Amino acid sequence: MFKALMIFLYCFFAFEQRDNLWANDKHWAFRPLIKPEVPDCGESAWPRNEVDAFILRKLGERGLEPSPRADPRTLWRRMSYALVGLPNLGQSTEVAFEDEIERLLASEHYGEKWARHWMDVARYADSNGLDENLAFAHAWRYRDYLIDAFNDDLPFDQFLLEQVAGDLLGQGKPLEESNRLKVATGFLALGPKLLAEPDPIKMEMDMIDEQLDVIGQAFLGLTIGCARCHDHMSDPISTAEYYAMAGIFKSTKTMESVHRPTKWFEHHLSPPSARAFADKYERLIEAQKKLIEAFKDKANYELLAKGKFRKIPKTPSLHYTESTQKELSVMEDRLLDLEKNRPELEFCHGVSEGNATDLRVFLRGDSDTLGEVQKRGFLGIFQAEQNRVIENQMGSGRLQFGRWMVEECKPLVARVIVNRIWRWHFGRGLVATPDNFGELGARPTHPKLLDWLACKFLENNWSIKSLHRLIITSATWQTSSLKSPSMSKVDPENLLYAGFPSRRLEVEIIRDSLLALSGELDTAVGGKVFYPENRKHVFNVTSVDETSYDLNRRSIYLPVVRNHVYDFFQLFDYPDPKIVQGDRKTLSTNQQALFLMNSQMIQDKAMKIAKHEFDQNLPRQVSKFYQKVFLRNPGPEERREGERFLDEFPSPRDPYHARASFVQAMLSSDEFLYLR
Repeated sequence: MFKALMIFLYCFFAFEQRDNLWANDKHWAFRPLIKPEVPDCGESAWPRNEVDAFILRKLGERGLEPSPRADPRTLWRRMSYALVGLPNLGQSTEVAFEDEIERLLASEHYGEKWARHWMDVARYADSNGLDENLAFAHAWRYRDYLIDAFNDDLPFDQFLLEQVAGDLLGQGKPLEESNRLKVATGFLALGPKLLAEPDPIKMEMDMIDEQLDVIGQAFLGLTIGCARCHDHMSDPISTAEYYAMAGIFKSTKTMESVHRPTKWFEHHLSPPSARAFADKYERLIEAQKKLIEAFKDKANYELLAKGKFRKIPKTPSLHYTESTQKELSVMEDRLLDLEKNRPELEFCHGVSEGNATDLRVFLRGDSDTLGEVQKRGFLGIFQAEQNRVIENQMGSGRLQFGRWMVEECKPLVARVIVNRIWRWHFGRGLVATPDNFGELGARPTHPKLLDWLACKFLENNWSIKSLHRLIITSATWQTSSLKSPSMSKVDPENLLYAGFPSRRLEVEIIRDSLLALSGELDTAVGGKVFYPENRKHVFNVTSVDETSYDLNRRSIYLPVVRNHVYDFFQLFDYPDPKIVQGDRKTLSTNQQALFLMNSQMIQDKAMKIAKHEFDQNLPRQVSKFYQKVFLRNPGPEERREGERFLDEFPSPRDPYHARASFVQAMLSSDEFLYLR
């Protein structure tokens, strides 16, 4: 009874809080963007740009001073990992800092680093997951679209529109551009799908719910899916609004069929001439098959006509004459040759326009209990102008929906993406919950800085590269990660950014760095490296996963198999590819240490580095290893300990054994694994 009373009181106050929020519209994330005034820093020489003024004001309020600037080696390493995700091998720190920023932003590897961040948000995978793990054989095209988009610094408002309604934007455009925009809609198509669901209505609504969920969290920082069964408990999203938006995606074709056998939709990318040729070629194959069948029928009739058999034997071809068998063999070889050389058409995962439909509310999410019809529309948090209202004759409404987000929801969209970029630079967002800006999400630690950055971002035409320049040239980003006792006492979580927050490198960067240091990294950009048969099982609970990860390409190109992610990646906190995960966890575990000590992969990379940098002179050998792995010279004590380790190593198997063990210890150290 007491438990039931507590639940009732919680629901009562939650709904009352929600209603107050709706009435007053005072939640910080939904307010209009007004560019805050930059604080006056007085005579302080520390700030390098406006970002620092906001940070310094907060530090001063708590009686803290910022840490000194990090040394050049640390900054160059930090910058290289931040912008391209690779160690700055051979790069001189004598180059002007701003010039190095521009070089890295112009690198084709920049897109690989930042596309991988967005793939966390877009829940990218190369397989379907859930009940049946079927291959998304064309998912790589969406990955390459992201790499190109970041390399080209595609304005974020356009980036949003293309992923929500690229197929509509591409209508009437040249084939190459139209195809690029179709590929962008892979954002909506590559989510997990419960293909074995026996109820087709539920299956379709689950997919629509997943699409609303990823759009809401990725672009708006809102958990829209909570309103599927009832009005949102904390945010101003009603069930009626949920089904108004769900109608947009009910009117969108994600599946060719939701009835068994289920089949997801894919766009044709090949030109019409290639498709016409492929159709004719298929007819040629069918004609050859019919010709073979007719030839067999004739030969079988002749067997009976000769009176050898009263009925056709099980294997009549064994009784054909030698000349008939040869003629049949030629015809069958012709068929095999035709099938082997079948022209390959190009496809991509994506969505297209379906039948315009307004949904009725599913009361408490039950498709058998229907409420009122809801015209397709948007959230009432940001009112749509009249020309954004969706009419039945205007198709699904996805394009209007996308434009509503970038125009009417501009303050929220800008805050969300600016916070994501800050989080990916500092390991923590100004809002600690980057996927949830709602009432139950965290409050910003620096609300004025967040709004100032969002305003600046919009002034710079939604340019992410401009935002990088602003952040990286700030004194805040360039501070040392060393903490003073007062910082640890007053701000133990470093929420005020008195120093750069040190954190472990993402697992992809660890792997890519190992390949780069060992000289094995293939730096080719883009392309297909995973060749499963489309729509066929990659892995399920009854089969063996034969996916190979033995590639020397960057980690962004390794296959992502839902329900069976690469073991090495899982061990180092790779995100769950079934959900939006803009805030990766970073855990330190015993298993990680054991992997670094015992993994054959780590041992192989250490051995390759040892052989490549081999030197008979022990002092020079230690220096070469430090310069290679840590990008610095060893200190006197480090040099002595290194020489002693190599000189006194017990029972080495060969000249490289001790050196490889020394390198492996370096690769397992905090200095290599952490960004400072």
